[in-house]
Amino acid sequence: MIMRYLFTSMPVASHLMPLVPLAHAALAAGDDVLVATSGPATRVAVEAGLVTADAGGGHQARQPYDELLDLLARGEVGGPPDGPEALAVHGRYFGEVGARQLDDIVAIARDWRADAVVYPGIHAAALVAARAAGTAAVLHGYGTPLPTFGPALEHLAPHAERLGVDAITEAEFEIDVLPASMANFTDVPTAIGKPQHVLAMRYGCFNNGGTLPHWALRRGDVPRVVATCGSAAAMTLDGRLYRDIVVATERLGAELVLLTADADLPELPAELPPHVRPERWLPLRALVDTADAVVHHGGSGTVLSSFAAGVPQVSLPMPGTVNVSNARSVTARGAGPTLDLDSVTPDTVTAALETVLHDPEPRRAAREVAAEMAAMPPAASVVHRVGELIRDVR
Repeated sequence: MIMRYLFTSMPVASHLMPLVPLAHAALAAGDDVLVATSGPATRVAVEAGLVTADAGGGHQARQPYDELLDLLARGEVGGPPDGPEALAVHGRYFGEVGARQLDDIVAIARDWRADAVVYPGIHAAALVAARAAGTAAVLHGYGTPLPTFGPALEHLAPHAERLGVDAITEAEFEIDVLPASMANFTDVPTAIGKPQHVLAMRYGCFNNGGTLPHWALRRGDVPRVVATCGSAAAMTLDGRLYRDIVVATERLGAELVLLTADADLPELPAELPPHVRPERWLPLRALVDTADAVVHHGGSGTVLSSFAAGVPQVSLPMPGTVNVSNARSVTARGAGPTLDLDSVTPDTVTAALETVLHDPEPRRAAREVAAEMAAMPPAASVVHRVGELIRDVR
């Protein structure tokens, strides 16, 4: 029996990328795959060779997701990151993004006759859509395991009622990509139960295709540091973090590959010193194969791609985001320090990089996690097992 998997995410590139390896595995197994999303995530899907249908693209106003990042950067969310006030704010913004996509996802799932909806937990509208369409739900982890985000479901409750969904239960299946030796510091409350089946899967490290420069295929004469803080300028304090990293790597005599993702960074000097290789974007997993350290914002994909390459890390997470718990997991595993975003200076970055470049322990820990990840089940076996379980239920 050929399965039909509908993959969906919010209109954010980094939210769809972790789902692509499973989509590719489903296609390779002879199943049908369709992606329902919009915005930058659509570009990711198309560049990955996946057929897409627009979900929410008709709403051209500034995305609530971007507004939330600005609030976080200004420290205006309120309370501790895991407190009720902050969770309610996140739920309102994430829920509103999903609300703009919801009707399209439901219509696509019904018209295309999807057997399952695959989504990251932050995209709560996908679970509502699966229940409205009467199809199975697959909660796809992209780092630290998280349930479907309850505060966003609360925001979506009137929409669920409008669609005839009286009660929301958690996805039948959960795919967990976090290596077992990594601590989970995220405890998000949930009132919708737990998945019936949890399947471990090796993280796929999909960073889009691209052309890798020849210099990136070999190690240089000095240590190589890769710096990447995603595509949102707020994550780098408009470039101030990158400016401090530039100073720190110059002090240490290291080469710096600076991935700016076309973000507007007014705090980053236009003229950079010769030890810096500024790049808009390069495929991260392939790039870090020849790196000695990665400095990043704690994004789930960056953390796991760096671990897969066995590279130590320095984390600079934005308060109020799941990146903080990701960074705590890296540090607890011994793979590199976490710096407080509000107190980052060239001196603190220099000290952190000196640790991961010269102390053998962070690299040893990173390589242990790389070996652990390599031993996890591949996407091919996981998609086969999900299909079996869905067919058994039927």
